[in-house]
Amino acid sequence: MAQADPTMATRSDSTASPEASVSVAPPPVEAAPTIRFRGLGFFDYDYTLASPVEGEAGANTFDYRRLYLTADYTLSDAFDGRFRLEAQSSSTTAQGRPAPFVKDAFIRWKGPLAEGHSFRLGLQPPPLLEVVERVWGYRSLDRTLLDRARANDSRDFGLRADGPLAPRVSYSLMVGNGRGLVEERSTERGKHVYGQLQARPTEATFATLGLDYTPHEGEGEERDESVKASAFYGASGETVRAGVEAYAVYTNYQDPSLEPTQGVGASAFGVYLFGARGEYRLIGRYDFVQGAARRADADEHYGLLAFSYAPIPSVEVMPNVLVSAFEGQDASVTGRVTVSARF
Repeated sequence: MAQADPTMATRSDSTASPEASVSVAPPPVEAAPTIRFRGLGFFDYDYTLASPVEGEAGANTFDYRRLYLTADYTLSDAFDGRFRLEAQSSSTTAQGRPAPFVKDAFIRWKGPLAEGHSFRLGLQPPPLLEVVERVWGYRSLDRTLLDRARANDSRDFGLRADGPLAPRVSYSLMVGNGRGLVEERSTERGKHVYGQLQARPTEATFATLGLDYTPHEGEGEERDESVKASAFYGASGETVRAGVEAYAVYTNYQDPSLEPTQGVGASAFGVYLFGARGEYRLIGRYDFVQGAARRADADEHYGLLAFSYAPIPSVEVMPNVLVSAFEGQDASVTGRVTVSARF
């Protein structure tokens, strides 16, 4: 008895009915993962013009202030993330060599609940700093108000959710350890909670309103809890960028004999671009921070004035002057030449 030809099932048969021919599409192919590497460095020559500390005036040095190496990775349409290393001039090993550390390490899941919404898990920026940092645009010169005053760390390890609420309005929520880049202590039980509303009244304007809460639990901690409210309004155009930021913090203490403290901080900045392609910029900024808003004994007045020249878009040369004056002390005045380079 002849055996059946196994290829018959795949041959075209003119006597077969149309219903017997079935075409099956191949399954969709997932895009291959991609990684994009980027680098950024801030290099300084600084000279101490005046200082309240005896003997510091006249000190000068060449140094790098920050070095970043960033890997942005895309695993699929739904998953991406970032891994970033940072080195600072003050971050060294016991042998005095530069010691890079992990600045960002998170994965994001886009659209698990609805389009436009996402979750991020890992070491990442809390939602209170990102909008103002984008408008300010000069992390190469200094940190924004909340970060510079140490009112909030620029990084935290936790879970964050982002998404739209209405046209031109979005939200960000995060629960984190509240320890910045420092490992959480085994004695800690509370978590830092962040929330922010972000709005784009127009294409060129930005507004935020934030609130965060910290239960200061842990061995050796004298504070009980802190609540902070923050707000920002800014504009970014072709020739002018400007913004105003403010925050208020309330802190109480575990010792009932200690009175709660309240403090405020405020910042205003402006950037003016000119030249044929905007390669010249004038940059100015003023901060005021009450002592209770930064756990200091005195209020601080801070000013920054800079001129920037960008020979190419990825390089800026910036002569600048920083002035910091705590009430009751002589001012600290530093002159710098800063070079920012991206690749």
